[in-house]
Amino acid sequence: MTRVIGVLTFAFVLCSSGQAAAQDPATPMDPVVVTATKTETPVGQTGSSVSVLTREQIEQRQATDVLQMLREQPGFSLIQSGGRGGTTSIFTRGGNSDMNLVLIDGMKVNQGGGGFDFSNITTAGVGRVEIVRGPQSALYGADAMTSVIQFLTPRGEGPFSAWAFAGGGNYGTHEERVGASWGNRQAGVFFEYGHVGTSGILDVNNDYRNETAALRLDLSPTSDLDFTLTARYIASRVGIPTEGTGDRFEILDPHQFLEDERFVGTLGARYRQTSWLEHRVKFGANLTGSSFVDPRDDVPTDAFSPPEGMKTTSSESRLLVDYNIALSPPKFWEITPVIVLGGTYEYQNFTQRLHPVGEPNRTNVSRETKSAYGQVQLGWMDSLFLTAGGRYDDSTVFGTELTPRVSLAAVVPVTKTRLHGAWGTGIKEPSFFEEFGGFGVPGNRDIKSVRSESWEAGVNQPLFGQKFEIGATYFENRFKDLIAFVGFTEGSKNIQAAKSSGVEAVMVLRPVKGWTATGTYTFLRTEVTDDGGIGGQNEFPNGEPLLRRPRHSGSVSVGYARDRVSVAGTLFVKGESIDRNFSSPGSPRVTVPGYDKLDLSLAVILFKNVIGLREITWKTRLQNVLNEKYEEVFGFSSPRITALTGFEVRY
Repeated sequence: MTRVIGVLTFAFVLCSSGQAAAQDPATPMDPVVVTATKTETPVGQTGSSVSVLTREQIEQRQATDVLQMLREQPGFSLIQSGGRGGTTSIFTRGGNSDMNLVLIDGMKVNQGGGGFDFSNITTAGVGRVEIVRGPQSALYGADAMTSVIQFLTPRGEGPFSAWAFAGGGNYGTHEERVGASWGNRQAGVFFEYGHVGTSGILDVNNDYRNETAALRLDLSPTSDLDFTLTARYIASRVGIPTEGTGDRFEILDPHQFLEDERFVGTLGARYRQTSWLEHRVKFGANLTGSSFVDPRDDVPTDAFSPPEGMKTTSSESRLLVDYNIALSPPKFWEITPVIVLGGTYEYQNFTQRLHPVGEPNRTNVSRETKSAYGQVQLGWMDSLFLTAGGRYDDSTVFGTELTPRVSLAAVVPVTKTRLHGAWGTGIKEPSFFEEFGGFGVPGNRDIKSVRSESWEAGVNQPLFGQKFEIGATYFENRFKDLIAFVGFTEGSKNIQAAKSSGVEAVMVLRPVKGWTATGTYTFLRTEVTDDGGIGGQNEFPNGEPLLRRPRHSGSVSVGYARDRVSVAGTLFVKGESIDRNFSSPGSPRVTVPGYDKLDLSLAVILFKNVIGLREITWKTRLQNVLNEKYEEVFGFSSPRITALTGFEVRY
């Protein structure tokens, strides 16, 4: 039934767009991004596969958790273990979940080794999300193997404005948000605070709360000098009633929980010395702390049985200094060049303390990397765009490494067909545990970083005055020196390899002002090419697909925003994938069925310019409208239909 509804929704998109196409022409959309090249470059000139999520799109979808927006991006396979707050990972183009570099306002926020949990990242204070697929180590170094995902805090602009929202829904959910913005050419201030709370989808210990505060200050004494300060604080707590097998197979734990804190801060400056020379410097810090607590569920019988049970506390800090110059030499032979040269210093520190009863365990280790990078962009007559660059890293983890990348985009005259392609290598450093060990497991100081070689080629074709655009990209990745945990006495080694390939297709309809429609589809094939001799039949077997990567996935989104009404609907379709059943002996491989998920949102401005307020808006969000029963991780239940409604006031 849900498949039929999906087809009908898709047909509705085509019909409504076809009717509107005969009206006023739409404005072409080629957004400018900075993540792909570290310079402001239109997407069509990057040669890369780039997606941009704007604040308007986020607000129209009423998305509070960024994972709801990222789930539908081409090439992404996003999984969440259970309900809200459950561990959330993204597998991009068949790569592992620790191969995505995540930036917040230019600051790296991954754990050492590339891991990142998206579950507690909300859209509070997020004005824009830029996604660049493919290896980007040439600009960003380690961990940027399959994508770079950057969250940007908006600049304060315009007259002073303030807003507040409060809403509630099922599962004991409530959300609140307040913010303010002001800015002109010389200065800008933006602040937003968001709070989320829910009792969760399970009856036992499934509550989740999140607080996020984001600040951005801008100062521009002259048109050639800018200073930008950003700060983001995130605190979350989630009850963890399950272990590794999922709520469907376990007796739920009533007390276990995880608390996380994160602070991300950056201070950047830009100075344009001449018309052709610009200096840019950024200082950044990412400080995280977590506490995993599993109290005893019984009553201690004597004084030698401490009541606190097990507790693991850890903290991780990453400091960054980056300086680069952008050179814009005069145009020659109709070629417009832009050159970026820079250097980076990164410092990471990891501490952990384990408190099992009677067996303390401590870890305190550090690593650092010094880097130099360069990039050349050449544009010829607004038709041909070449970008080539590379990065040299000197790391205490993996020694020295050179990672090149080249991309090309060509725009055919008259038809405006855009051909693009890229080739590059990527690198991902090992985690602190893999390098230094812990909990009685030895580390491997000689362990190498994971490496990849990737290429892609695609085409985009606008039609009907750019009201309709269709594009497809083919990609291939080869991963080598993958790290495997060999055993408790051997630790981890680089002995495995895999490959992936596939096609990402995107269709965009911009019929008239106010209407938008987007369709995406991803076909993915993954294969283990070397199990390292330890794969067996479950872990990493030769010739078998990688876990939790569906072969087929896609989405259809429709949106309308005019006057007082904003409506959005998204149907996400995910095909079956392979997982493991950890509740059975030997943890055999199992097939997780696919599912369809339909989300709807509606916003209506009830009043304008009353009692001193600019707007009063009623907002309603429905997720999993079809009440689909599905699992993204085998054994872990996912939310059924959820609803949230509330009011927003703007001053």
